[in-house]
Amino acid sequence: MKALGKGSIASFVKGALTVAWWLLWVCAGLLALGAVAYAVLLVLIANGLVDPSVLAGGNNIYVRSGDGLRVSGEGAATWPVVAPAMLIGAVVIGGYLVIVGRLRRLFDGFSSGEPFRRENALHLRVIWIAMLVMEIARYALMALAGVLITVFEPNVQANFELNIDLTAWASILILIVLAEVFREGARLKEAEELTI
Repeated sequence: MKALGKGSIASFVKGALTVAWWLLWVCAGLLALGAVAYAVLLVLIANGLVDPSVLAGGNNIYVRSGDGLRVSGEGAATWPVVAPAMLIGAVVIGGYLVIVGRLRRLFDGFSSGEPFRRENALHLRVIWIAMLVMEIARYALMALAGVLITVFEPNVQANFELNIDLTAWASILILIVLAEVFREGARLKEAEELTI
C-alpha cells in the first residue's frame, strides 16, 4: 500500500481523524451539557430549592486527574473543585479539536499527493502552537485550582504534583522543526515550478 495519494495510508489516517474529530465534538457537547447542569444545580442551591449538602458529599469522594491533581474529602464536588476541572476539560477538548482539525487538512494534502504545499507548514505551526497553549494552560489551571481549593474549601484535601510531560515538550520541538521543513520544501517546490 502506498503512503501518499488516493487510496493510501494517508487517506486511511484522514478517515480515522475525521471519526476522532466528530467524537471530540460529542465530548465537547457533553462537557457543555455538564457545565450547564452544574450551573443549574448551583442556581437551585442558591435559591434554596436544593440542599447544599448534595455538593458536600462524604469523605469517600475522590477525584484524580491525569495532570497531577488528587482531591478527596468533604466538598470535593463544590465549584472551586469542579470549575477548574471543567476549564481543564474545555482546554483539552478545544486544543484537540484544533489539532485534529489541522491534522485532517494536513492528511488531505497528503492524500492528494502534494505533501509540500505551503498551507501544510501553516497546519504544523498551528498544531505546535495549540500544543504549547495546552501545556501552559495546564500549569496555569492547576495553579488556579490550588488557589481556589485553598481559599474556599479548607475541608478538601488536595495533593498537587508538578508533572512536566517531556514527551509533549519534545513533540512541540519536533513539530517546530517539521513546520520549517515543510515551509522550506514548499518554497523549493514553488521555485522549481517557476524555473520550469
